[in-house]
Amino acid sequence: MKGWVDDDGDVHESVVDVAGGPNGADVDPATCAPRGPGHDALCGVWRDPDFDPARRAVYYARAVENPSCRYHTWQCLELPGGDRPAGCDDDLMQDVQQERAWTSPIWYTPEAS
Repeated sequence: MKGWVDDDGDVHESVVDVAGGPNGADVDPATCAPRGPGHDALCGVWRDPDFDPARRAVYYARAVENPSCRYHTWQCLELPGGDRPAGCDDDLMQDVQQERAWTSPIWYTPEAS
């Protein structure tokens, strides 16, 4: 992720896929069993092709985990069908989620001229 402010004061951001991308990972909400290959580990290097040493910028990395069941889905599946509370069928919370993580930002400030 890159963020910067242009000469007119407008804020911009750019998201670049460095590693991973669509991988076919999924989860069966009826059993919470993972489906698809996913990724066990990722590694990548990226250099900003539009880097301007005269412009301030901020960079940070974001990672998106393979989908997994939410805690309430696991709890509802542990109960026999007839013993599940009405909340198990409520659409308020999705059964599957995709966790995210991000790094601390790296702020680039040009040297004073």
